[in-house]
This record gives sequence, C-alpha cells and structure tokens, in this order.
Amino acid sequence: MGYVFNYMFTSLFDSALTLAANDVAVVEDIDRVWMGIMRTLIGPFGLMDSVGLDTVWHVSNFWAKNTGDPVKIRNVEFVKKYVDRGELGQKTRKGFYTYPNPSFAAPDFLKGIK
Repeated sequence: MGYVFNYMFTSLFDSALTLAANDVAVVEDIDRVWMGIMRTLIGPFGLMDSVGLDTVWHVSNFWAKNTGDPVKIRNVEFVKKYVDRGELGQKTRKGFYTYPNPSFAAPDFLKGIK
C-alpha cells in the first residue's frame, strides 16, 4: 500500500511543481484550484510543506538525476531555492507558506473559486 500511495503522492507533487516552475501559475493559485475543486483543506504545496521541502527535494532530485528528465530537473531547481534558504516547510515555520498560520487556512483563501 505504501508504494501505491507514494507513487500517487509524488505524481501530484510533480504536477504542481511543474506548473509553478514553468510560471504557469503561482503556488497559492495552484493550491486554490486544487482545494476548491477537490474540496480539501490543503493543497499540494501545503502538503509538501507538511512533508518537508528537504524530503521533497531529495526524492525529486533522485528521480531527476536518474532519468535526466528536463522537467524533473527544473522542478528540483525550483524546490532547491527554498531548501537553500532553510525554508523547509512546517518544521522551520516557513516554506511555500508561513506557519503557524498559513494563508491557505484563511477563510477567504478560496475566494473566487467555485
């Protein structure tokens, strides 16, 4: 079961990172769309903050190096900027969001999403 979950989880992260790394949408808007449509309390970037951006980077970097996939490499570079600044997510109180009160938890975060 762990493999199935991790495979789906990393696919979600890769998709979200690809959108952000290629300037298709900003982190908050990607989470807004996910949360609004899926009716969840947290989006992919909030989840990555929960896991730890260092962990996300290590896993993503492994696959980027082993596949040479330019999309994966760009995603790794996107996350690495946060890791290099020590912004690892919830464990450092800053990542894609600032904790303990991340903006995605605010009542008006989904404003405009139907």
